[in-house]
Amino acid sequence: MTGGAGSSARSKTEGKRPATLIVARRLDGARSGSNTYLKGYLQLCRDAGLSTRIVFAPRRSFGNLAWARLDPGIAALADQIDWAQTVRIGSTRISLSPAVWLRMARRAAAEGWRRLSGQGGSPYPSLLGAALPPWEAKDVIARVQRAGAEVITAEYSSLGPLLERLEARTRVVFLHDLFAVRAENFAAQGLQPDHTVITLAEEAQRCRAADLLIHASCIERDRLRPLLPGARHEWMPPAAQAVRPRAKPGTASHGLFLGSVHGGNTEALGFLRHHVWPQVRAELPEAKLWIAGPIAAAVSSREAQAEGLVLIGPVDDLATLGGPQAVGLAPMKTGSGIPVKVVDYLSLAMPVAVTPGTLDAFGGALDGLVAVSDSDAGYAATVCALLRNDSEREKLSMASASAISQLRNPVLADILGGPAADSFSQDG
Repeated sequence: MTGGAGSSARSKTEGKRPATLIVARRLDGARSGSNTYLKGYLQLCRDAGLSTRIVFAPRRSFGNLAWARLDPGIAALADQIDWAQTVRIGSTRISLSPAVWLRMARRAAAEGWRRLSGQGGSPYPSLLGAALPPWEAKDVIARVQRAGAEVITAEYSSLGPLLERLEARTRVVFLHDLFAVRAENFAAQGLQPDHTVITLAEEAQRCRAADLLIHASCIERDRLRPLLPGARHEWMPPAAQAVRPRAKPGTASHGLFLGSVHGGNTEALGFLRHHVWPQVRAELPEAKLWIAGPIAAAVSSREAQAEGLVLIGPVDDLATLGGPQAVGLAPMKTGSGIPVKVVDYLSLAMPVAVTPGTLDAFGGALDGLVAVSDSDAGYAATVCALLRNDSEREKLSMASASAISQLRNPVLADILGGPAADSFSQDG
């Protein structure tokens, strides 16, 4: 790097302590729950005085494609991007690895055969949760070592073993969710997990080199802590910032489901369509369920018309969806981690309705600020009650500011920017 580019990089990192974040997935889903959560961590690192370099696993990070665009919000919070075996054209990074292109071709062929044969299920095995192959792990380790860092973070437990061969003041595993718990939740619903299945003991073994484990869920923090008592375990609530809603005046009350495409959202939307919304419409025939985000593509126009659905699709300005007239629906059926969807709704000043257990991941921070049904079977009644009651929706909408204020963990910034790891090895 020479000339103006080198000066720009130096100016971004000047006066900051170096940090490295290791990832092995695409970071191009602007509003996916995992990327929203990751941006909160990158901002936390910046607030702690760290300059973050993101190191991508060169092949695994492309997923099932051979090109990727980095989410601008993530790019803005990263001071340097290190993605080997790629060429950058504008904002797009294209893989130079024949193996990546071959994987994409095989995946496309498998998807084509699945559609032609009418087979259901996943067209290609998911690598979510799988450890890196030895050669790729070696490459990532070498690049992290060359750069040097005071804080090294591995995203997900699948990258945790890399920390055993890396030296830093603080070594972190950033856990969007625990794959072991995710598998348990899928199995409880009678579904095939959408990721590599491991046990909780195996997951702890992956993370044994970490000084600090950052959890998205209080439940998962409490599950893993006894297996790794020598490390510090902290809950990081999702970053939340209140947005002034700009919905069209006079819009009738309605349900809203917002989401990207993944197994948990697909299952939740299916639950709403097949179990909840038919009951809601039996009580309120004119009730509409708006579906926003990429998940809307899973529903055809014919199905939407028959089921009382309004397909919104991806939205550039989420503020146009917010306000007390929209009831945010967050039935957590599968998956693990924390339902970022709940936070998205609250930030838009929306009343929120959830199924039992959905708020457990927040550790009591949102108790009394969100409508919780008594059971899955009673969820439709909870939704109907909110759709009918303007004052209750308004009350919960106003409570959203209080709810967001509860989602803070100021200790984390002090830990990341503070003294060496051996001084905080036990939870405070």
